[in-house]
Amino acid sequence: MKKLVIICGILLLVASILIGLLPKEQRFSSSVTFDSPLEAPTRLVSAPARWKNWWPGQMVNDSVYQYQQMEFHIRKILLNGFQSQVQAGKLPMTADLNFFVAGSLSVQFNIQVLANFSSNPFVKALQYLSWSKAKQSVTEFMEQIERNFTDTEKVYGCRIERQQLVYTSYISLKQSFDHNPSVTGIDSLVQELKQYIASKQGREVDAPILNVSSPAPGRYDAMVAIATEKDMPSTSRYQLKNMIYGGFVMVTQLTGGRQRINACMRELENYVLDYRKSSPAIPYEQMITRRSQAADSNQWVTKLYYPVWK
Repeated sequence: MKKLVIICGILLLVASILIGLLPKEQRFSSSVTFDSPLEAPTRLVSAPARWKNWWPGQMVNDSVYQYQQMEFHIRKILLNGFQSQVQAGKLPMTADLNFFVAGSLSVQFNIQVLANFSSNPFVKALQYLSWSKAKQSVTEFMEQIERNFTDTEKVYGCRIERQQLVYTSYISLKQSFDHNPSVTGIDSLVQELKQYIASKQGREVDAPILNVSSPAPGRYDAMVAIATEKDMPSTSRYQLKNMIYGGFVMVTQLTGGRQRINACMRELENYVLDYRKSSPAIPYEQMITRRSQAADSNQWVTKLYYPVWK
């Protein structure tokens, strides 16, 4: 029995010595490269309010974020990344993430992790057992970063697709207001346009579209248009608009009121700018829901269109 105790003591001493010889620091890095304009991650990462859109894990508060067993305490947010203190179980680490242009409309994300191990051999042994799992988590974190930043809905807040125009004949009606036109004001223009189409034995083929601009203070120009099966005759009040068949448009569909519509239109514009697309015409919204008859504007269904050359 005494001999066994001695052997165990020797083994424990040897293990302690070997563990003590392990480095007090370990470094690990991981990177991913994917298609994305640099402007998109710059806009999201540099704005703390938008971190919830792309962060792979949970948000604890505006400076603490979790991913798997790791807790990131953000120390500094940069234009192209962040610096953080990370707690992975009992293993303290620092993690610095940065990104940069990797090619035409592509970016590379890098993360550098530094783990600091205890001088206590028993604690150090437990920390080294956590180190392998922590490295795997960091790798998975970067893979999820790639998935999130290549998902237009996470980056821009709405799913954006490129489509081609099907209808070419639109009859339009434009009117100026000294105030931002109300829902009922817009609806009256749409109903007037519908009556004109019916009076000319025309047939509507799609929901009405709308663009409101403000060319000068106190002036708002509202234009509504409806696609028809064939060209409708123009008058001083009603104007025929022909679109290019098969022309390209960036499209997103959403449910929500004016605030949501405006936010998605801004993001649609960001998308067009980020991807260096040029536009041959003004963007517009399509009113799938007849808004004047909807009790709750949060239930409006709208499509947003941004014409592009390709």
